[in-house]
Amino acid sequence: MISERLKCLSSDYLEMWEFLSTMTNIFKMAKYFGIPTYGGAFSLLGAIVMLAMLLIMEIVSIWKLIRTLNGWNLNPNGSVVARLSGSIFYGNALLSLILSWKIISNWKTLVSFWKRSERLELNIPPDRRIRGRVIFVSSYVAICAAVEHALSMVSGTGHDCPPEEFFERYILSSHGFLLQRSEYSLWVAIPIFTLSKLATVLWNFQDLIIILISLGLTSEYSRLNLFVQRVVVFETKMKYHNRVISLPLRVKIWRNLRQAYVQQAELVRKVDQELGGLILLSNLNNLFFICLQLFLGISVTKGSDINRIYYYFSLAWLLYRASGVVLAASDINIHSKRALPHLYSCVSGAYNIEIKRLKTQLENDDIALSGLGFFYLYRQKLLEVAAAVVKYELILLQFDKH
Repeated sequence: MISERLKCLSSDYLEMWEFLSTMTNIFKMAKYFGIPTYGGAFSLLGAIVMLAMLLIMEIVSIWKLIRTLNGWNLNPNGSVVARLSGSIFYGNALLSLILSWKIISNWKTLVSFWKRSERLELNIPPDRRIRGRVIFVSSYVAICAAVEHALSMVSGTGHDCPPEEFFERYILSSHGFLLQRSEYSLWVAIPIFTLSKLATVLWNFQDLIIILISLGLTSEYSRLNLFVQRVVVFETKMKYHNRVISLPLRVKIWRNLRQAYVQQAELVRKVDQELGGLILLSNLNNLFFICLQLFLGISVTKGSDINRIYYYFSLAWLLYRASGVVLAASDINIHSKRALPHLYSCVSGAYNIEIKRLKTQLENDDIALSGLGFFYLYRQKLLEVAAAVVKYELILLQFDKH
């Protein structure tokens, strides 16, 4: 009987950490697009080269933007909007590489802290579906991002583009803010093409990191909340059948639960310290490109069918991904309070000082991820951003009439 119990605990112990091992495997794949933490010397060299190339690309993009703002550039493709969006795109890639590299490098430390927050003496049931959710979300983001980028390439060249002209037409179309036709050469186009693909991967990967880690933290709160519910239901049944559980045992269980919520809150704050910069970058970058896409959509009806298909799919994917970041992160705050209704329904005969302390703790402790403390991700934040975007677009439309 004891051996079966220990076997069950060992199984639950492994299930609890499936999320962490799955995330580690995902981070190991990051060495293929410039984050060398789980790679060797060759990966580190590639990351340094990529970092230098992104820095050069960003400097050149900003210089081109300055030239356009001062009227020094007569390139018809070099509009202020195009140059600004190009600068922000590659600036995001540069910062995303640095911040993602930092997060993945500190992942082992975070995993150790995460494991120490587990309360094995409570025998909290594991979330056996978390690994499947992580794999599904990762696959879904990868597929949608690949389709969106493929459509952008076809939209930039046209579906009737001859194969021998595809590369040149794509580079001049997507990077017209950077290159004129007279400046085009294959030796310049290949690095730009490579960097643009890596920058796109990093853009999607930074949002994926936030979503997946938020799923893991939400899962931890869900497990605790479910355990609280089961304890309350059990004590209610005992009261209904006139059975009594010793007070010291009840107090010990609830004390362990309260300490588990304290450790979980500390874990969220630890993660917030690591993710804060990436959350700020992700939300600012997504907000800018949502506004840009909506602004460009004013004239989308003048384009070809493939341009319209790309525009609507790209806008939908951008909105969906940006909303996914906010909603996944805000779920942490929601689930951190979900045990309160169960505590309120606790029968008076089972009520003790530890339940009161836990209730006070959950009511007053505001748990949420933030963008370096500038803003916190709650559900209502999504509506506030949507309202700001609508106001911005209405102002643009008003100016467009004059």
